[in-house]
Amino acid sequence: MPINFIAVLDHHHLDNSVFLTAFAKSLAQLGDRKGLVIHGDSPYTDRLIQTGMMREDARLRAIKDLNKRLIGLFADQGIPTIGVHGFQKEMIIRKQDEIILDKAKLEQLHDVPNLLLSNLIAEEGKTVHVPLPEFSYMLSTAFEEADILLFSMNEKDEILIKEEKEILNWDTLPEDFLDESIPAEFQDFGKPVKITTATDFSNWPNLKKSTIIR
Repeated sequence: MPINFIAVLDHHHLDNSVFLTAFAKSLAQLGDRKGLVIHGDSPYTDRLIQTGMMREDARLRAIKDLNKRLIGLFADQGIPTIGVHGFQKEMIIRKQDEIILDKAKLEQLHDVPNLLLSNLIAEEGKTVHVPLPEFSYMLSTAFEEADILLFSMNEKDEILIKEEKEILNWDTLPEDFLDESIPAEFQDFGKPVKITTATDFSNWPNLKKSTIIR
């Protein structure tokens, strides 16, 4: 199964309906699946906690609900998608502090045009979540260094004034870029990523405006 990108729907963007609609439209333009779309939880977790749920229970509930909502959103854009969780059929497990992907089980889904995968995995018979950065990196390495695509937090980046590509290093990232552009949970990631926008995602793999961080 050719997987050349891991598109990450981060905590913040999952609560942004404008972003999600733009992302879905871009995904529709890509046609046949070329990568994975992955997600964790969102601020919805905190809203569930306010109803009296324990944090971990709220997080698991939020991730499952978000998976279903995203499938509905993609369907509205005419995108055939299947939503799966890593714990299903023990496709992804944690064993002795190592996350292990059973690629054969994932490849059984190869006829599905688009695959939406959550960061819920199996560990000793229980369902647990894996932080998105760790989850993203595991998938990237499993699929021959597939590009990890993050989406800029800076709304101004959606306005493509000119084609622009930057190459930066994690060790020397400008403070303002780190705070304004990189999703909070990835700000100390330290692994190769590409920062793009929901709109420019439609141009993959020939992104018009992107930042590569090594």
